[in-house]
Amino acid sequence: MSYVVLARKLRPNRFEDLIGQETVSRTLRNAVLSGRVAHAFLFSGSRGVGKTSAARILTRALNCLAPEEGNPCGKCGNCIEITENASPDVYEIDAASNRGIENIRELRDNVQYAPAQCRFKVYIIDEAHMLTLESFNALLKTLEEPPSHVKFILATTDPHKLPQTIISRCQRYDFVRVPLQLMADYLEKVTAAEQLSISRRALEIISRQAVGGMRDALTMIDQVLSFTGESAKDEEVLEILGIVDSDSRFAFLEALIRSQADDTMSHFQKLQDHGHDLHDLLAQLLREVKTLSLIQAVGSESVLFQDYTGNDVSSYMKLAGETSASRLQMMFDILLDLEERMKRSTHARICFEMALLQIVSLEPLVGVPELLNEIRKLRKDSGESPTKPNNTESVQQKPNDPVPASMSVKSQAPSTFQEKQEDSIVAESSGSKITSMLRNDTQVENPSQSQKQEEPVSRIDPSPGRAETSPVQEVLQEKPSLAPEETPALSQGLSPPTEWIEFAEKIQKRSNMLGGLIRNAVPASWKEGILRLGFKSGQPSELVGDENRKNLEALVQEFAGSEVQVEWIEDPLDSTKRTLLEEERYLDQQQQLARREEAESHPLVQEILKVFSGSSIKAVHLSQA
Repeated sequence: MSYVVLARKLRPNRFEDLIGQETVSRTLRNAVLSGRVAHAFLFSGSRGVGKTSAARILTRALNCLAPEEGNPCGKCGNCIEITENASPDVYEIDAASNRGIENIRELRDNVQYAPAQCRFKVYIIDEAHMLTLESFNALLKTLEEPPSHVKFILATTDPHKLPQTIISRCQRYDFVRVPLQLMADYLEKVTAAEQLSISRRALEIISRQAVGGMRDALTMIDQVLSFTGESAKDEEVLEILGIVDSDSRFAFLEALIRSQADDTMSHFQKLQDHGHDLHDLLAQLLREVKTLSLIQAVGSESVLFQDYTGNDVSSYMKLAGETSASRLQMMFDILLDLEERMKRSTHARICFEMALLQIVSLEPLVGVPELLNEIRKLRKDSGESPTKPNNTESVQQKPNDPVPASMSVKSQAPSTFQEKQEDSIVAESSGSKITSMLRNDTQVENPSQSQKQEEPVSRIDPSPGRAETSPVQEVLQEKPSLAPEETPALSQGLSPPTEWIEFAEKIQKRSNMLGGLIRNAVPASWKEGILRLGFKSGQPSELVGDENRKNLEALVQEFAGSEVQVEWIEDPLDSTKRTLLEEERYLDQQQQLARREEAESHPLVQEILKVFSGSSIKAVHLSQA
């Protein structure tokens, strides 16, 4: 008899034999016992976790002539035929090679026939995600309402590739990866039963390399035993599987952490001489840097490290104490960039070596408090008293950070210092932002204007009981309150009405040119079907032109729902009136002032100003990081 590999020899025959899938196996077994078996199932999970095996167990359990508490007996004729793939009523289809619509049409035609000898006709579609979209569409109706004697079981490693219409018609079961320790325990039983001599450490190495797939782990054991016979040493397991041993791995990582260039390149050369793949080595480094960061963040007692051996955890803890979180993050970023470069380059090894040299040359980052302490120490040692120069500082702060990301103080002599006035800032148009900030009753530009605003300001609000209208119609309807003499919000320099802002946004979406025109204009009045717009300077009739006026009238009529005529006020408006563009500039200036006040009140900034006495904040910039 020919040799049968362990993965086939030890294939599960009962629901309880599914290692690490207790929830799925219990649910399926109870469904068989109660008779509440769905017509379609979807088994999803990574490779080698038991999806196809579970499908075959369920098939035998449904058709078994003498079931044992929901499990197939494995002895009756139906069980034997299904196990040997000889049953005429069980169809196991490989969707990778039978993915066309003609195959699904054939399946759809055959489901109408009753089973030959089994209770149910079962279709197991493996790698279901490989079916074409046309095939899925052809299967939809049959999958939703199959004959009572038909069951469908779909198995896939990529459920996200299946249409939602297919997933919604199936009971979905997600198969999890087998935990490392559970897999190692099972492999230990297997090797004992097969009279094989493999150490527990080697079995844990195999389990980690299998990444939760029991089939992969059993295949690796077969591979090792094909080389060594009935026993295998730890070194032989590592060599056969191409795995870096823990001593070499930690020595390499330790050299990187300690910035030892010679040792780093020497360890890298040894790994290359042993034939280790560069991509596997990079993936290993990324995992180790991630592990060090996790140990620093959550400690070594977390459940995240339950699959690690005690010696490995101790080694990681030692290395984590020798570096900082910021340096680990920089290492991780460099390795991620290396991954992208290796995909594009034909000189992958050179890219890897240069990345290693970049990592060992990283300088530790020093925080602002440490810098200030060093400055004070130097001044104290030298006996220098703090000077009082006129200088400027630039404070750079990330949004929502409690501490400014970077700060620099530049000193100049009083004779050479010259204050530079910042250019006016034109902010990006943000209608929603402006709208929310304009809902206050009043917004004034300076205290002198605030003193003038003693009386309440009327707003453009709909009167009670009036039929609901759109914001544009709110502005564009005939209301005496919109006459120039009755619009203090416009004539006294207050914010433009919210309705005018919303109207300008709609115009901007239809025409950038007309949107810019509206943003530079002020609505003076709307009366008797005439909308009058004013400008701050220039002759509008000469600047705008008849064509743009007609286009604007068409858009206004579209939004207002009535005939509208647009006219220009030739005389320049009062300087106290603000256009939308001016309002945005004003709000941006207010935000700049708020950021400056926030920066000045920050303890760290105050400390910097104290150390560099006589300095002042020139500007506050928000980084995009």
